[in-house]
Amino acid sequence: MANASPPPFVAVLAGGSGTRFWPAGRTARPKQCLALDGDDPRPLLALTLERVRPLVAADAAPWIVAPPDLRRVLASAAPGHPASAWLAEPAPRNTAAAVALCAFTAAAADPRTPVLVLPADQHVAPVGLYRRALKAMLARARRSDAILTLGLVPTRPATGYGYLRRGETLPAPKGLAMNVVERFVEKPDAPKARRLMRDGKHLWNGGTFAFRADVFLASLARHLPEVHDPLAALFARGVPTARRLATVWHQLPSISVDYGVMERTERVEVVSAPLTWDDLGSWDAAARGRQADAAGNCLRGDVVAVDARDCVVDAEGGTVALLGVEDLIVVRTGDAVLVARRGRGEDVREIVARLKAEGRSELL
Repeated sequence: MANASPPPFVAVLAGGSGTRFWPAGRTARPKQCLALDGDDPRPLLALTLERVRPLVAADAAPWIVAPPDLRRVLASAAPGHPASAWLAEPAPRNTAAAVALCAFTAAAADPRTPVLVLPADQHVAPVGLYRRALKAMLARARRSDAILTLGLVPTRPATGYGYLRRGETLPAPKGLAMNVVERFVEKPDAPKARRLMRDGKHLWNGGTFAFRADVFLASLARHLPEVHDPLAALFARGVPTARRLATVWHQLPSISVDYGVMERTERVEVVSAPLTWDDLGSWDAAARGRQADAAGNCLRGDVVAVDARDCVVDAEGGTVALLGVEDLIVVRTGDAVLVARRGRGEDVREIVARLKAEGRSELL
C-alpha cells in the first residue's frame, strides 16, 4: 500500500567501553557484554534487545549500533542476532553522531520513519510498562513534529544524571504521563539534586529518544550542521559503504545528542512512567539491583565473608575472602583485582587512565 505508515526503526547504541567496570570490563569486553542487571546472568545487550524486540515487525530486528571492532564480542552477547541488523559507526564519536547515523539510515528508506534510539546498558522494570512507554513515544513521534525523550521519576538525589523540567501536560495513555519539556538541567550538585527530587516537577533524562527521521534531521541541520552536513552530503549519493562513511566520520565533532540537539531544539516532549530505572554506570549502580545478604553484602562468585558488611564483590577469576571489612567494592578477574571504597565507583575510570598512561595495555 503506497500510503502505509513505515515501520519503526529501533536502534540500540552499543559502542561504549564502560571503563568504570574495570577490571571486568575491558576494551575487548565492554560493559554491555557483562551481566550487571541485578542477579540476571545474561549480558546487558541481550536484555536490552529482548525488551525492545516486540516493538519491531515480526520479520525484523532492532539495530545494534557499534564500531566494527566490537562486532565479534557483541555478537557473543547477542547470539542469533541477524547480520543484517548491525549498523557500523566507524569509531565512537559520542551520541550525536550515532543518533544522526540512525536517522539518516532510517530516512533513506522513508523520511517519515519513526525512530527509537536507546542505550544498551540500563536496568528498567517492569518491562511491560516500559514497552508501553516506548510504544507511546513512537506513536507520538509518528504524528507530531516533536522529539520525544523518556523521563524517569527520581528515586534518589543523583548527581550523575541530567534532569528535565516538566511543563504543559499532554494527553497520554493510561498509566503514563506526557508533558512538554520546559528546560533541561545539567548534572546537579548534591543540594540541587535533593531540591529537584523533592519538587515533583523534574525527571531524570533517561537517554532514550523517539522522533520521525525528517524531524530530527531538520533539527540537526539547524543546531548541529557540523554533524548534519557531511552526513547529508554522503547519504545524498545513497546509503554509504563503511569505507565511504569512514572518510567523513572522523571529521565529526564528538558531542552528545543531549547538548548538541535536545537542549536546543524547538519542541521536546517527555513520556514518563513509574519505572524502576538505573543507568548502570558503575559498580555502585550495579549493586543497587542485586540481592543483598543479611549483612548487606552483594556477593557474586566464590566469596567467603566473615564479619563483613555492606560490601560488593564480583569474584570471576578465583576466590575472594573478606574478614572484618565494610563498605568495599572488590572485583577479581583472572589477572587483576580492584579494591575500592563504596561510593567511589564513578572514579574507577581513574585507575584505567593511570594504566593507560603507564602503557599497561595488557590490562586494558
